[in-house]
Amino acid sequence: MEEVKELIKFETWSAPLDRPANSYLVITNKYSLLIDGGSSPIPDLKSYDIDYVLLTHWHWDHVLGLVRSDLDAVICASSRTINYISKEPPMYEGFRALKSAFGAVPAEFEAVAQRSLGNTVTVLEHFSKRRDQLVDIKSCDPVRLGYVSAVECPGHSDDHVCYIVGGHAFVGDSINPGEGLTLLSVPDYMSSMLKLLAIDNWRVAHPGHGPEVTREQAAQWLSELFRSKVEKMAKLASSLDGQWRPLKDYLDVLYPEASPVIRWIGARSLLGYAISLQQLGVAELKTDSSPWLIRAKG
Repeated sequence: MEEVKELIKFETWSAPLDRPANSYLVITNKYSLLIDGGSSPIPDLKSYDIDYVLLTHWHWDHVLGLVRSDLDAVICASSRTINYISKEPPMYEGFRALKSAFGAVPAEFEAVAQRSLGNTVTVLEHFSKRRDQLVDIKSCDPVRLGYVSAVECPGHSDDHVCYIVGGHAFVGDSINPGEGLTLLSVPDYMSSMLKLLAIDNWRVAHPGHGPEVTREQAAQWLSELFRSKVEKMAKLASSLDGQWRPLKDYLDVLYPEASPVIRWIGARSLLGYAISLQQLGVAELKTDSSPWLIRAKG
């Protein structure tokens, strides 16, 4: 196992985040690695002589800092992440997807939606011209040579990767201590996290937001999150019938007393529950209309 000689955590913030995004400088005997690029430039980043940047997933708050610092380093990521940040984001994620799925954005949330979309576009415009800087994680020397373990962990997003270096797990947005977590696929997420827990060579998890947690704390947080997500999925499944209905109608079912803004935040979770039920063969989604429609699979 590669020894971690020094580990530095950076916190960056950029609107419309409600709390900082974490990046980690990991110095080993062989490499100087930056895990995730942050939501805004990391001060004096070039002075650390970074060999490689490893991205956990494509969301702008983990990448935008690289764009604005214009760091000249090899950036390693999954093939999906590379595609999403340099060609086209997925049609089922982000505010464009939510607007298509639910038909409208509440006025109270419009500014947040536009800012987030603008950040995503900035990342896309930057890396569409710098694809030669992006390397598939399977060809990335620290991973290829066995100094870093890259674990595919879809769930929060379908491109998510966690990294294990010297007893430390860098988990991006797969673990979110003290908070909830939006998921694109509940089944994929549960499988990913059980796989991560079954890997016994890490003791501390370093998340994309919030404080580090021990392996035991991560397992406890995950067990509580699993329970909450399955309850919500079951509630949605039990509310479906054979009629096509707008997906947005089920916001009232899952979040009956929420404010318009909170309900819109919950919309991404609802989208994930709907995709999960379709994945499990329980529901059907019609995505060629706006808003999207859902029904029980007969």
